[in-house]
Amino acid sequence: MNLLRLALANIRALRRRLFGLIAMVAVAAAVCLGAMGIADRAQGATDSGVRESVANRSITVDRADDRPETPKLTDRTEQRLAKLPHVAEVQHRAQVSFAFDVPAGDTALLYATTYRAALTPPVTKSVRENLFPLKPGEAVLPAVSQGVDLSSALGKRIEVETTRYVRPGEGTGATDHVKVVGLYDPSWQLDGPDAAYADDATVIRWAAARSGVPLKDYVHTTGYDQLTVVAKTAADVPGVMAAIQDRGHPATTLQQQLSALPSVLELIRVAGLLLLAVLGVLAFAGAVTVTGALSRQRAREIGILKAVGFRTRAVLGLLITEMALVGAIAAVLGTVLGAGLSAAGAALLRGTPDLAPYVQGWVLLPAPGTLALLLALTVLVVAAGALAPARRAARMSPTDAMKDW
Repeated sequence: MNLLRLALANIRALRRRLFGLIAMVAVAAAVCLGAMGIADRAQGATDSGVRESVANRSITVDRADDRPETPKLTDRTEQRLAKLPHVAEVQHRAQVSFAFDVPAGDTALLYATTYRAALTPPVTKSVRENLFPLKPGEAVLPAVSQGVDLSSALGKRIEVETTRYVRPGEGTGATDHVKVVGLYDPSWQLDGPDAAYADDATVIRWAAARSGVPLKDYVHTTGYDQLTVVAKTAADVPGVMAAIQDRGHPATTLQQQLSALPSVLELIRVAGLLLLAVLGVLAFAGAVTVTGALSRQRAREIGILKAVGFRTRAVLGLLITEMALVGAIAAVLGTVLGAGLSAAGAALLRGTPDLAPYVQGWVLLPAPGTLALLLALTVLVVAAGALAPARRAARMSPTDAMKDW
């Protein structure tokens, strides 16, 4: 009889005695695969989002006021950089200070900043759903600035004071009005502390008045204080940055967004790895225990096999094959249970808004290569655990094996 067929026949005959080992390994594998599947998908979604996010493709070009030889960041400079190979777009930033009185009696000093899509501030409250781009005369303020709560200004048209150039080193106050259409989290300070976002026309008008430059000439002569160059892909960033620097501009890449998994998903990933180790220990220990017990219980069967001509190697191969098949059955059952467990876990995590974007798909198992490796390791560990007791049983002489243990 073929060795594999004989092993399958023995497993069917011994299925009740092998049930405990199969159940233990299958449940452990299911929990392990479920946890690793969720964490693997979450990590993939995070890596993909971060790698090709606008922020990760952005290059910051600052105006170098202390280096007169450096080209100014005028509208012509913006156009030239936009024509570089592998550049998707160029976004400009201009800033100018303004102040306004808060109803509580305080005065807030902020910096009107042009909005850039690559660096959208985290809006916490707004008067409409699609806030950007801003309409003429609109502004978005930090919720708190210099300890002053600015939330009372939301939805109101406020009077602000800017500075108008008189002569070198001297300016005078000028009043204007803006409507506050949103508030953002003040911890966002990529455009500096106390930045307030306003439409381009308003910011350029205030900046030109402060500099004493005609409005029509400001972007041609004085220019912007910063440009954000967005590359087409993350892989293009080094080449684009080098091309910008070759043109005499100081350029740096924007710090990447945090790519770590949310704490809950990171915990799931670590738990999956720990469970993988536990699975290996359980499978090995279970195989040692079950194989040893079955070998003693099947002593007469082993004796008969050796008496009819089975060699030690053949008996050993039979016992190892049986346990390898048990491991394979447990691994397959564990995969099915793991798919169900991961689907249930993913559905639960999708109920949390912060985690939902990281949990994509319904059946969350590790990548096919990882899954195949884990299943093969399960079979290998079970077979390895059975090796020592199976070798002892296979080496028994027919006479000893026929005795009652």
